[in-house]
Amino acid sequence: MEINKIYNESCLDTMSRMEDNSIDLVITSPPYYNARSYVEYKDVGDYMNQMKTIFSSIYNKIKESRMVVVNISPVLVPRENRNTQSYRIPLPFYFVPMMEDIGYEFLEDIIWEKPSGAVPNRNGGFFQHRKPLAYKPNIVTEYVLVFKKKSDKLIDHFLKNEPVEGEYEKTNIWRIQPETKVKHLAPYPKKLVENIVKYYSYKNEVVYDPFMGSGTTAVVCERLDRNFIGSEIHKEYVDLAYSRLVRAINHDFFN
Repeated sequence: MEINKIYNESCLDTMSRMEDNSIDLVITSPPYYNARSYVEYKDVGDYMNQMKTIFSSIYNKIKESRMVVVNISPVLVPRENRNTQSYRIPLPFYFVPMMEDIGYEFLEDIIWEKPSGAVPNRNGGFFQHRKPLAYKPNIVTEYVLVFKKKSDKLIDHFLKNEPVEGEYEKTNIWRIQPETKVKHLAPYPKKLVENIVKYYSYKNEVVYDPFMGSGTTAVVCERLDRNFIGSEIHKEYVDLAYSRLVRAINHDFFN
């Protein structure tokens, strides 16, 4: 398997050519269930079954006691007309038992908090009438769920003498501005990925993103001296990712 490459294919196709126990860290943001125009599933059950197949394969490819970090949030399904109501699908709460059923250990629930001005306004109606039962808060958070492949050894066995330099997040609430410059429907910010890569991998290790999208994971890995492998089924996003990667190699990290 060639490293530092984004494969224009399904992640299951990419992983079919990987050796077992060859990946040091997986970081990804799965496609949202029916929340973006480029992805459709028959129902939530179909979505979760596909996710279970993918993360079961990931379990075989990642090394023991290493982490799989998933950025995911509840999905808001808007109402179809004035006679129906909107509702939210709690995907993070479906993900945890699914991952534990595969064999992962649940480690952390990190909260990514966005500025209130960066999210859609849901409480305009309540602001006007203040009627109980109709309260809807603005959603300023997403989950970053950290799972670990089980091992009989303590984590101390896998630690290296390579400390994280500089400041670090001291709580599980990370206040980070969302990405605005990337031409992708659901980008996540470099700072979020940078934290994860620094906290859960060492230099020269291999990071895999099964839903690479516009290439943020690859860009951060290039900047932080990690190797990467990516999978992305949409050719336009692969091209975008490589153009961003070229700029990162030329040290234009923030564009």
